[in-house]
Amino acid sequence: MYKTAVLFLFFLTFSLWDASSQKHPQFSHIGAGGGVNFAGIRGGGNYDSFDKNIGVNIGFKGNYSFSDLFSLGAEVCFEQKGAVDEAFDINTNLSYLTLPFYIKWGLGDKSRFFLISGVYGSYLLNAVKKGEKRVDGRYVSVNDDLSDSFRSYDAGIVLGGGVMVELNWDFDFFVSVRTGFGIPDISENQPCKPKNYHFGVNLGYIYYIGFR
Repeated sequence: MYKTAVLFLFFLTFSLWDASSQKHPQFSHIGAGGGVNFAGIRGGGNYDSFDKNIGVNIGFKGNYSFSDLFSLGAEVCFEQKGAVDEAFDINTNLSYLTLPFYIKWGLGDKSRFFLISGVYGSYLLNAVKKGEKRVDGRYVSVNDDLSDSFRSYDAGIVLGGGVMVELNWDFDFFVSVRTGFGIPDISENQPCKPKNYHFGVNLGYIYYIGFR
């Protein structure tokens, strides 16, 4: 009986050590979420400097961890950006397919809080100007396709942070905030140098495909 107990404890200890040693590096988790973007165009001439164009963002993510506190993340997102006209009730809506790549640092116990920093690349799906303006004392509806007026790509840096809440052994709920700043000009048809920027709030779920 004594030998059996010792052997059991030995194999249990070995199994736990082996699992721990295999935990990293690993494909840690996948996830999905969405939220709201508050976007603008800086250096954009006639675009409002204060009011923000409100759009949605929806994405799928994956994470590859090197330790409990350090990992790499990547996403595929649909994002709406753009800006508000300075004089009229008109919004320029820019829809992008975006690929962010970032480093993720865990903070605190069990890495519940986190920070991210990285880069993104975007492909323009469409650009539309919508709203209405006053012409000769009457309001005229505006619905123009501006896809030819903007570059088909954008790129920049992304910064953010958030918190994960454990739901059960397999799932976490997350809330995050993120800001992005475009680097290249998004239009070559304007004398100014317009660049995207946005602030977003996201929430969603992640599923652990590796060790928690």
